[in-house]
Amino acid sequence: MTVPNQLSISQASKLIAQEQLTTTELVESCLDHIGQREPLLKAWVTVDRQQALETAGLLDKELEQNGPRSPLHGIPVGVKDIYYTKGLKTTACSKIYKDFVPDYDATSVKKLKRSGAVILGKTITTEFATGDPPPTINPWNRSHTPGGSSSGSAVAIADHMVLGAMGSQTGGSIIRPSSYNGIVGLKPTYGRISIYGVIPVSWSLDTIGPMVNCVEDAALMLQSLAGYDPNDPASSTEPVPNYLDGIHGLNGPPRIGLIRDFFFTKSDPEVIENTEDAIEKLSSAGAVIEEIPLPPSFDTIFDAHRTVMNVECATYHQEMFRSKSDEYSPKIRSYIESGLLIPASYYVQSLRLRRLQRREFTTLASKWDVLLTPTTHTPAPRDLSATGDPMFQSPWTTTGLPTITIPSGLGKNSSLPLGIQLATTPFHEKRLLAVAHWCEQVLDIHMTPPTPIPG
Repeated sequence: MTVPNQLSISQASKLIAQEQLTTTELVESCLDHIGQREPLLKAWVTVDRQQALETAGLLDKELEQNGPRSPLHGIPVGVKDIYYTKGLKTTACSKIYKDFVPDYDATSVKKLKRSGAVILGKTITTEFATGDPPPTINPWNRSHTPGGSSSGSAVAIADHMVLGAMGSQTGGSIIRPSSYNGIVGLKPTYGRISIYGVIPVSWSLDTIGPMVNCVEDAALMLQSLAGYDPNDPASSTEPVPNYLDGIHGLNGPPRIGLIRDFFFTKSDPEVIENTEDAIEKLSSAGAVIEEIPLPPSFDTIFDAHRTVMNVECATYHQEMFRSKSDEYSPKIRSYIESGLLIPASYYVQSLRLRRLQRREFTTLASKWDVLLTPTTHTPAPRDLSATGDPMFQSPWTTTGLPTITIPSGLGKNSSLPLGIQLATTPFHEKRLLAVAHWCEQVLDIHMTPPTPIPG
C-alpha cells in the first residue's frame, strides 16, 4: 500500500471507511514525515501533535460505532495561521500576535472539525498574509520562492506533510503558491466560504479555500466548507450543490474561452510554450477552445484592487499601528501607511469600478464553461525577497469569480512547476470543478518534488 501520508484525500477516505486504514495510522504517518522534513522546509508555525493524536483516537472509536461523519473523517489538514483555532496559537506570523490564543474556531475550522477532519496545526504565512517573505522553502528548488502568502500550506501539500490545507487569497495567495509548488488550489466565489474568524487583509476581497493534490480532493473539502454563515456579513445564501457528483457529471468535452490578451504578452516563453502544449492536448481531447478578448474594464482592474486592498488593510490595522508600528515588518508597514493616505473618494470610485468589472467579467465567463489563462507569468521566481507577482490571479479576486489552478507540467528551462488557471461565473464551482477534473485527466500530470532539493 502507498505510504499513508502520500494518499489523496479521496483514497484515504475510502480506506478509512472500509477500515483498511485507521485515522491514527494516517495522522502518525503525516506527523512522522513532518518530523523528518520540517527542519528543512519550515512549513509550520505550530504542529499540534498531542491533540491531533487524541482526536485521531476518538475518531477511530467513533468510526467503529457510527461510521464516518463525512468523506473528511480522519483526514489530516493544515490551517494557515490567520485562522482562529480555539486553544491553539494564531500568530499571523507577526510579533504583535505572537502569544494570541483564540477562544473560538473560525467557521471554516469548525466545519472541518465537524466533518471529522484532524487539524494537525498551523501553517506559515507571510506576516498578516501581506508582509515580507516567510522562511518556508520551495521543495522544488530552495533558491526559488514558494510563493505567498499561503506559503506553508502549499509546501505542506506538495511535500505530502498533510492531505489537505487551507489558504486565503486577497490578491493571488491561494492560486500562485499552488502553481509554484505543483499542486491544485481553489479560490471559490467571494462569499461561498465564510471568512468569520479569519484575520483579514481586506474584507471585500478576502476569500479562503482548499489547497490539495487533485481536483477531487478540492471538491471534497469545498463540500464541507461551503454554505451560509450568519456571522459573516459577506456570506452567501446560494444553495450548496453536490460538488463531488458534479466532477463526474460533465456532458462531453467543455467549451473553453482562451484569454491571450495580457496573459500571454506578459508571460515568459516557457510559460507560453507550456500553456500552448496544454491547449493542444485539451483541444485534441475534444474541448472547443476559442480565443476571446478581455472586457474594457480590465484596464482599471489593478488600480481598483490596489486601492481597495490598501485602504481596507490600513483600516483593520489602524488602531494597533498607532501603538505598535515598530513591530510591523517593512512591507506591511508601507501598505498601512499608504492606505491611510488614500482619499475616501478614490476608495469609493474603486468600489464602483469593481462592480463594473464584476459585471463585465461575469458576462464574459457566462458564454463559456470556463475561461483559461496561464496561472502565473513565470515559474517560481529566483528571488527570496518576494513571493511572486499576483497579476494573473488578482483580476479574479477583484471580481470575485471562482478560479482553480491545476498543474500543467514542468517548465522546459526551469524544471519548475507550471499551471493553467480556469475561471467561471460566480457560484458555479460545480462546473468549474467538473471542467478542471476533465482537464486534469486529459493532461495526466504527476509531479513529485526532487530529492535532494536543488538550489
